[in-house]
Amino acid sequence: MHEKIIQFLKETDSYVSGEEMSQKLNMSRAAIWKYMQELRGEGYDIVAVPHLGYQLVTSPDKLLSHEVQFNLKTKFMGQTIYSFDSLTSTMDEAFRLGMEGALEGTVVCAEAQTKGRGRMGRVWVSPKGKGIYCSIILRPKLPPSKMPQVTLMTAVALAEALRRMTSIQPQIKWPNDLLIGSKKLAGILTELRAEVDQMNFVVIGIGLNINASPSQLLDTATSLKIESDQTWNRVEVFQEVLRSMELWYTKILKGDFAEVLEYCKEHSSTLKKRVRITESTGELEGEAINIDSDGALLIRLDSGKTIKKTAGDVRPI
Repeated sequence: MHEKIIQFLKETDSYVSGEEMSQKLNMSRAAIWKYMQELRGEGYDIVAVPHLGYQLVTSPDKLLSHEVQFNLKTKFMGQTIYSFDSLTSTMDEAFRLGMEGALEGTVVCAEAQTKGRGRMGRVWVSPKGKGIYCSIILRPKLPPSKMPQVTLMTAVALAEALRRMTSIQPQIKWPNDLLIGSKKLAGILTELRAEVDQMNFVVIGIGLNINASPSQLLDTATSLKIESDQTWNRVEVFQEVLRSMELWYTKILKGDFAEVLEYCKEHSSTLKKRVRITESTGELEGEAINIDSDGALLIRLDSGKTIKKTAGDVRPI
């Protein structure tokens, strides 16, 4: 019901009487008053004037489900959102929901994470209310071998959303980071539940630094605010990310990975550079020469041999 009341208030420029809301929402005026108090507790600034009614002045800077879904206009991405003040990790909660059959496009987001994680066991620093920390459940009808495509698609969707909204031009560090210069703006983590020939579901975790200051981040990280010297509306950024995710995800479901690949190559911070790739089995060095049609990175070793990597931690050297 919170969603309906907020939508009612947002669609009206002036005051809305309690009687009008009561009639259109089919509830008592006492119930309307109760919901207004709850919304104020969430951070909404709602004024009430006798004989005029209620008016929404400002909304909180929180990734509440009804805030993100207002005018989102996606078909499935973000149509179900679980929002939390704090979680250990949105990945853990989303994976649990995926196991329980959550619909494709379901999103878990949190204002803060106490144990946010990145790849290779790293910690993702998640200062409260300063970024987007979310996990998205997808159910692609693709074989597990296409998983690198899903990861790169997410990086492209995120980069494209930020390029549309801001003047910032992030580069894609294969396979899962967005960089500004040498500093990390966003990270992507993917976890898969699959059979031999079919993905059951994928959980895509996104950590995007938006309004964090340098003191709130590691020295190797940056944020939209640091790079642009302005504060951003996190809800609007999140909405654009979800719209972009739906657009690019639909492309790969239709077999159009070529457009994803082209974008990734054009905005890559990895290709044509000497790199060191770290895996659980060890390290190797070479030149990153290409990304193939599967989304794998091709590396030419000093011996002249070219190898294909579908995952790994890549660093320029």
